[in-house]
Amino acid sequence: MKKTILTIFFVFPLVLSLSAQEIVWYYGSDFGIRESKDDARYRRQVTNRSGNRQLVETFEKVQGEWIRRRKEKIRTINDTLQVIKRKGEKLFPDRLERTFSIQENGNYDFWEYEDEQLILEGNATQLVPLHLQDTVRSYYMTGLPESVAIYDNNSLVSNENWLKNGTKYIDDIFYFVDEEPQYNLGQASFRGHMMNGLKESGIDLAQISDRVVIGFTVMEDGSLAGFHTLQGVFKPLNEKLIELIQTMPGGWVPAKVNGKSVRYYMTLPFNFIDRTRNFDSLEMSTGFVVWD
Repeated sequence: MKKTILTIFFVFPLVLSLSAQEIVWYYGSDFGIRESKDDARYRRQVTNRSGNRQLVETFEKVQGEWIRRRKEKIRTINDTLQVIKRKGEKLFPDRLERTFSIQENGNYDFWEYEDEQLILEGNATQLVPLHLQDTVRSYYMTGLPESVAIYDNNSLVSNENWLKNGTKYIDDIFYFVDEEPQYNLGQASFRGHMMNGLKESGIDLAQISDRVVIGFTVMEDGSLAGFHTLQGVFKPLNEKLIELIQTMPGGWVPAKVNGKSVRYYMTLPFNFIDRTRNFDSLEMSTGFVVWD
């Protein structure tokens, strides 16, 4: 969810040439560009397939190993248009069109569209890979605003956020951090509380086959705020899940960036897919971020 520097300058981070066809960029947990790969949490590898076709792969370092999280095939049509096929966790890739124009200082104004709907616009120091600068605005497919963010050298500075229904949400949320929030009693306690609460709720789970996703923010003091349902058709069940998370015993250790506690947006999915059981899985994960 997502964001002015008047001085004109260019940043040339250290890049590693793997071959004549590849360049690698390194990033910290806030996705600011890093000059050293030693403290990097993410990397982007750009492969030039031909004069107008490039492959951008985004990797995350997990327990010392680089895991690919996203793949983008970018075709530059002309000096104002790129077509992007973006594949992440979803089964099928998204097809985007990015129009752009170059500024006098060498930066770019850009606009990204999905199915002819504007979903992202702003300023960037470069297009492949996309490195954000100054104000960046994102939109839901309905056209309503999702976020207005400020970036400095691709690193998030601040953001304002809205829910899909247009309701104002919590500002200054981080999505990539050094340390993610931790529930201090552990996953087993968390799951046990949820299971017991559902058993006592009176809701006939045997009649439900659904995936429910609850979103919320772990604030910088460890408190929870901003609960809302991202997915789920049975309102009483959605409300009960939120109530159970809010009444969880124990507390939360907030997320950290550079040693500082920050606000962090999380999603919690519940899969009710086996009619003989309460739910199949309970996982905590970061929310989706739209900028890349």
